[in-house]
Amino acid sequence: MKVTLAGATIDRRFWKEDRAATPETISAAYARLSHSPKTIPELRDDAVSEVDKARRSNENIVYRMGHNSVAEHAVFNIDVEDASRLLVEFIERHRLASFTERSQRYVFFGNKTYIIPDEVAGTHLQERVMELEKEKFELYREVVSREDLKEKFQDRLLEQARYILGLTCPTDLGLTVNARETEYIISQGLAHPLSEVRRFATSLLGATAGLAPSLVKYTEGNFHVQRTSDDISRVMEGMARFEMDKDGKRKLWFNPNRRVVCSDLPSQVDDPESEVVAGLIFESSDLSIEESRCLARNLSDEQLMDLLLPVFKNYPVHSSLPRAFEMMDLTFDFDISASGFAQLKRHRMATILSQRYDPCLWETPEIYMEDPALLMRYWALMKRSRDLYHEIKAEHGTDVAQYVLTNGHKRRVVFKLNLREMYHFVRLRSDHHAQDEIRRISDMMVNEMEQRFPLVASMLCGKDRFGEGRGRLFGCEGKYGPEEGEMER
Repeated sequence: MKVTLAGATIDRRFWKEDRAATPETISAAYARLSHSPKTIPELRDDAVSEVDKARRSNENIVYRMGHNSVAEHAVFNIDVEDASRLLVEFIERHRLASFTERSQRYVFFGNKTYIIPDEVAGTHLQERVMELEKEKFELYREVVSREDLKEKFQDRLLEQARYILGLTCPTDLGLTVNARETEYIISQGLAHPLSEVRRFATSLLGATAGLAPSLVKYTEGNFHVQRTSDDISRVMEGMARFEMDKDGKRKLWFNPNRRVVCSDLPSQVDDPESEVVAGLIFESSDLSIEESRCLARNLSDEQLMDLLLPVFKNYPVHSSLPRAFEMMDLTFDFDISASGFAQLKRHRMATILSQRYDPCLWETPEIYMEDPALLMRYWALMKRSRDLYHEIKAEHGTDVAQYVLTNGHKRRVVFKLNLREMYHFVRLRSDHHAQDEIRRISDMMVNEMEQRFPLVASMLCGKDRFGEGRGRLFGCEGKYGPEEGEMER
């Protein structure tokens, strides 16, 4: 794994000057802006001319006065090379950063090797891990090279084949992140149970702290987070009393046949659709929110729809809906593979709670079901991954054991988001360009919404069906009907 500082925000005065450049001057200039009558160029002149003073100013404002957002004006561009999928998941769980990752959906990874976890390297388990990972790559390369499968799956070939690749498979990503979030990532990473993540955090610290010492300053590991989690787990183990069935097995608390489950209504609102409309009324009038709610709750469904239709008519497919749609919160519960989770975790404005990957639960892509021999080999490798997982877990714990699982192995997640964000999610994930698995999950979420909340879900669809949905909604509605050419925009 390699971490390289590729670039950073610097004042343009440094562009042609033979002087050391630092993004700290931008932060210092903007920090002073709120308290100074000087123009922004003048403030930047001051910061560039006295870098040491700018650094002292940053430390005072960011750390003593607590204006941490000032550090967000300094931005780093980081190359991350040869990172395992588990490391990538750690990096990309941070919301206030931007990532572009080499995609296994579009790039052939058959020439890649695999990462041996530090915790396993040099132990009696290393050979077992290496053997298993080699066989995963062999099956992957065989599937990708099959002419009959190329013809049938075409541009979905790599997307389907990648499910057998291990979480040890390395990839590269570009990371753009501000100094405040950089410091947070480092402090999280240094306390992480995986050695690879800790090495990444150490490398990130080395790449950035020297350039901006006044902004990437307090990077001690957040060990209290892990300690708290461990303490809670121990208390839970002591308190747990699981209900058992007649065969002595633990009863499931969820319906395993229900892949996507919408939660009960938010406790503070018994009519979430009218709550969205109340928000629209509030923003468009001088009524209080309580008056807006009272009005909305006394409207018929037809009247509520009359207030929703202008939004569905006027907002184009690529635009976020009004913030009034954030008045409705939704919670979904489902299992998803590591490949699907790679898509899900990109929705950083949602709340995602996840369990560890289940070694006994995996997705079987359509491509492996084309040939019984392929299917048997796929399942055999999945089972061997499961068995080796348990061996490693016994010696090194669950975190390390996850390395031998695959992109196909699943974890259970809770996915909480507001209606506005759900429209964004569905636009992307129910579109025909989306990955098969996450599209299936998104479509099930849409189906759940259409049954329970048909008014606000009237235009909940992928981008590819936006025109069709709008035509269906407005085809007979003269006063709200789309103008000529509206479908094509």
